[in-house]
Amino acid sequence: MFKLHFLIITFCFCSLFAFAQKVNIKGIAKTYEYNDIYAYSYSDYISNKLKELTFSTIDSVGNFELQFLTKEITFITLKINKYTTSLYVEPGKTYEVIISPPDTSYYNNPNIEQDVAIQINLKSKTEINALTIDYEKRFDDFLSKDYPDFVSRRPENKIDSFKLAINNFYSTVNNIFFKQYITYSIAALEEKTKKSEKKLYENYLNNKPILYNHPEYMNFFNAFYKQKLQTFSKTKDGVPLNFNINNKGSYVATMETLERDPFLKNDTIRELVLIKGLYECYYDGSFEKQSIKAILTQVIEKSKIEEHKIIAQNCLNSFSKLQKGSNAPYFELPDKNGITHSIDELRNKQYIYLMFFESSSVQSLQQLKVIPSLKKQYGERIQFVSITNDKTNAELKNFCTKNPKYDWLFLYDDTNGKLKKEYEIITLPTYFLISPDGKFVQVPADSPEGNIEQIFYDLVKPKNKLHNIGNTRN
Repeated sequence: MFKLHFLIITFCFCSLFAFAQKVNIKGIAKTYEYNDIYAYSYSDYISNKLKELTFSTIDSVGNFELQFLTKEITFITLKINKYTTSLYVEPGKTYEVIISPPDTSYYNNPNIEQDVAIQINLKSKTEINALTIDYEKRFDDFLSKDYPDFVSRRPENKIDSFKLAINNFYSTVNNIFFKQYITYSIAALEEKTKKSEKKLYENYLNNKPILYNHPEYMNFFNAFYKQKLQTFSKTKDGVPLNFNINNKGSYVATMETLERDPFLKNDTIRELVLIKGLYECYYDGSFEKQSIKAILTQVIEKSKIEEHKIIAQNCLNSFSKLQKGSNAPYFELPDKNGITHSIDELRNKQYIYLMFFESSSVQSLQQLKVIPSLKKQYGERIQFVSITNDKTNAELKNFCTKNPKYDWLFLYDDTNGKLKKEYEIITLPTYFLISPDGKFVQVPADSPEGNIEQIFYDLVKPKNKLHNIGNTRN
């Protein structure tokens, strides 16, 4: 029997999970007993920021169980200390896995993450991991067999033949994600073999949806548009780019210049390439760092595409000195009655869920509506604190009077922007999760309508018993 510890959860998910389904990962991880195991997904494939989904503790005989929600097929990473492994998960599915011990036959640098093998109980040949494993073997066999053609002459015919054979072989598979996996892994191969940019653009990008959460699509996208800002700025059409970024710091002017590129006519692709390019340029000196930050901030403010706002914010966060585990900046602020509260007082044996907001912001008001249900469930362990950016304390008092259901602590920022600067607030609302010892747990944190309820649950759930839980499968 498969030895597991199973935690029965009676858990009321709020409306933010209405379209998501639970994923269960039941596993064995020998040699990792008593360690915490975390599940992460990528928040985006431009900044490559990892987003924590959940965590659990491996029991005394190496068993663990992870549960989280997802809306689509997702590539996830499992991490135990410095050891990582990965798999795909589908909404509503249960996975049985075995994580291999680290390979001790060669030296492992203790300061670098190490990949370890994972065995997945593949219950069907059409399961996404079974499909990708099978396809990758065929892909590798193709490259090994036809490698001489890749180095000696143009390999387009070989690739076309492989593409045709693969599509015929998997013709009965109806998994859209997997079909996209095939398409864009082959597209990435064609990009590496220097196929015509025009053909690549027409075949794989022009008038095609942007698959933000598909790793193979984004691998191709990132390769096709690699260092586009730097290279385009050195062309005749791209000459104004340096002035528009460095001197004007203008999102609008930069977007107008980029439109001259034949592969950036689509405004959605153009904006995503702008974000990607600014992120690439931040450390290589191509453009001024402050100008890069300014334009990314404008993307967050002006973009109509939610994914782009998230990616731009992730890029800005990666430049920040505020990181998970660092100390949250100190503050003392008055509430609506003028009574002062400090962060040290608030975090006394509790986590703090800190929200910076503005009462005139539609997005802020929408998020505030979710907090009462979160407070009802987690208020004993988590202190909810909302700091207003309104101009006067009278506005805060009036807001609280009009919204009596908002019964958590509201504070007024009377620091003339100093606190916003210390917390590197760019847009409102912005959230932070702070531990009882004053360190950032999430920075910035997920929104009330985001994944924060899962994070809260993992923080406050009862610790698992770690001895001889479950049954054994020989």
